[in-house]
Amino acid sequence: MPQKTKQRPFVIFSGSKQQTEAGMRYIANDGSSTISKSKAARFLTFWDAKEFAEINHIALNAHTYVDREEFTESERQDELIDSERHT
Repeated sequence: MPQKTKQRPFVIFSGSKQQTEAGMRYIANDGSSTISKSKAARFLTFWDAKEFAEINHIALNAHTYVDREEFTESERQDELIDSERHT
């Protein structure tokens, strides 16, 4: 039986780090906030996420921050964002 590979790209979270997964919010490709994990903008590196935040005027702080998130193959509907598309 094939094993489901889990990917851990960087995403930008919006909300408290103590929040439960059910209340978690993400920043989407268009810079808006979303509760849909599959719509979260994904980045190969921390620096790509930070650059995206700067370009989209998203202030990174204790409530809006970059971290890794686990995605299963079934959750990976979109390709990882290439930071060159945002420059």
